Amino acid sequence: MSLRHLALKTGDLETTRRFYVGVLGLREAFPHPGMLFLETPGGGDLLNFVGVRRRVNCRAGGLDHFGFYVGERRLASLRRRLKAAGVKVVGRRGRWSIYIKDPTGYTVELYAD
Repeated sequence: MSLRHLALKTGDLETTRRFYVGVLGLREAFPHPGMLFLETPGGGDLLNFVGVRRRVNCRAGGLDHFGFYVGERRLASLRRRLKAAGVKVVGRRGRWSIYIKDPTGYTVELYAD
């Protein structure tokens, strides 16, 4: 048994697509009406965003954050891309882990340790 995907709600699929594909470098896995399926470049994991009309409460259900292992080199380049995109780092854990907020408000960890 393995985890295949994580499904999260978003009020704006296009803004979510631009952030995860354009800034973080994920790839769109396949098209699906009303949803966005993204895959990580190295792991084959899927992140599924479901379009909703109502405001999303990112704390509902107790989700704290989700993380992507990116490696040292990629973390350095992602920091530059995040800064250029105006994305602020909202937390750190040691030298090799940063936390950011996506456009919906979810906390995302990017780490290399």
